[in-house]
Amino acid sequence: MSDFIIAFIVIIGIIIFFVYFLNKGRRYEIEYNKGIEAYQAQNHEDAVQFFNKATGINPDKPDAFYNLGLVYMDLEKNSQSERNFIKAIELGPDDPDSYYNLGLLYLNMKKYPDALEQFKKVLIILPSDAESLYLSGCLLKEQEKYAEAIEHLEKAIKISPDNVAYNLELAIAYDKKSASGQNFKDLEKAVDLYKKTLELDDNNEEANYMLAICSAKQGLWENCVNYCKRVLEINDNSVRACNQMGLAMYCNNDYDTAISMYKKAIEIDPEEPDTYNNYGFVLEKQGNFEEAISMFKKHTGLLRKKTSDKDLKAQVNGLGDKENPVIIQINTIEDHIRQLEETIKLKNQDI
Repeated sequence: MSDFIIAFIVIIGIIIFFVYFLNKGRRYEIEYNKGIEAYQAQNHEDAVQFFNKATGINPDKPDAFYNLGLVYMDLEKNSQSERNFIKAIELGPDDPDSYYNLGLLYLNMKKYPDALEQFKKVLIILPSDAESLYLSGCLLKEQEKYAEAIEHLEKAIKISPDNVAYNLELAIAYDKKSASGQNFKDLEKAVDLYKKTLELDDNNEEANYMLAICSAKQGLWENCVNYCKRVLEINDNSVRACNQMGLAMYCNNDYDTAISMYKKAIEIDPEEPDTYNNYGFVLEKQGNFEEAISMFKKHTGLLRKKTSDKDLKAQVNGLGDKENPVIIQINTIEDHIRQLEETIKLKNQDI
């Protein structure tokens, strides 16, 4: 075979290769763009079909796998979403979006340590990604790693100082840090941040309620009442604000107003156990032991009902009854009920 023929064959082969390669890229882009259009139109099933075709044409490109992860996440098909995000990361390990959305997926699945790991990977690539700093801070706070949580949240606020959610979450982190370490300065910092949150959004129910709680911790009962009133202006059905306001009135010896708040709380949600407990102590303070016992029994009955809930069982995480905080609370109140019953018997004997 002559050199000319060999060269010709080589050239033809190269041409065929480039034609195939270019055609493959074009076919990939066609299917990929159809998938994007379908996804934007919220035609999720069509989007899955087009993105799958794209991955079949070129399984070495991460984009279609990444978008499949997004579509499956919207469809709440968690295992398929996870699988595609992981594949996208394998093919494009420098893309922070894949780590971020995998983190969101784990967050939705309540796989919190896994979510935190993904957000930390985002921050390796983009150290100033405010949302990843914020979400990492939230997750660290839930792990009771308050110093780390505060560090992440303060960085997020430095990037976006007027973000309401960031300021509120930082306030809660300082608040929890104060409670864990009995540090009054942390409580003051939390109060300042709650107030800053209200400067940014004066209708923020959570910030108003948390300021009511902080005021109660500081013994500022008038402030506590005012913040509770503000919560009720924002949300007239806030059981927790009714309960907290009732407690403030109880501590100010205004038992009639306290009772009116507890009655309102019961009207809103007759299944909230804490209301009956608080109501019972006001009635006891007034010397109305029989009605107080009735309230305490409703409280323990609702708590027992909650112990059968799957969510609560997950919260206590397999603890035995002796260690279960709910069971401890029930036992304490039932001991108190027995003491009140003995007091009533003694009173009746004196009569």
